[in-house]
Amino acid sequence: MPKSTFYNLNSEKREKIEKALKNEFTRNTFEKASISNIIEEAQIPRGSFYQYFEDKEDALKYIIEIFLNDEKEQIERLLIQNEGDIFLTTLDLYSYFVDKNYNESEIKLFQNIINKLRNENVNIFKNIKQFKDLKDIDKTNCYINTNMLNIENENDIEYMLRIITCILRAEIIDVMHKKVSREKRKRGINEAN
Repeated sequence: MPKSTFYNLNSEKREKIEKALKNEFTRNTFEKASISNIIEEAQIPRGSFYQYFEDKEDALKYIIEIFLNDEKEQIERLLIQNEGDIFLTTLDLYSYFVDKNYNESEIKLFQNIINKLRNENVNIFKNIKQFKDLKDIDKTNCYINTNMLNIENENDIEYMLRIITCILRAEIIDVMHKKVSREKRKRGINEAN
């Protein structure tokens, strides 16, 4: 993840670097992406890039984290809206990502990231605290209604959430990677209900 020097930048400069990262990873696969192109577009010296990120892979992880933070915010919002019903929340979260108006460049960025990680057989969400975050949400804010679930201990909810989240992410990745039409995606949601 970015170094503290990146987070200490003013928001305008951070956004400019973020935009340059997204543009480069959209135009090129990870292997072909160039730090030179990133620093040229962001108008920063090469040394500054390495003050902000360890390397190109670190910069890519930052872009993935942005997506995951959006996902986390939506999970929290939908859990509250659905009164802790994790299953209804899962369906609504899928609908949210299917309905989100991804433009062509966002889809291309997403595809390039997925291809990179699949080629290396990398677990996309490894080392990201999303599952622990969900568990913490339950403990601190009581968003997940555990009375609706047949669970015996705290580990059961974490295990169940891992399964649900893996299935949800696999479906979202599949939709984005294959560029399934919006009509087919909606039909899939309606058939699940």
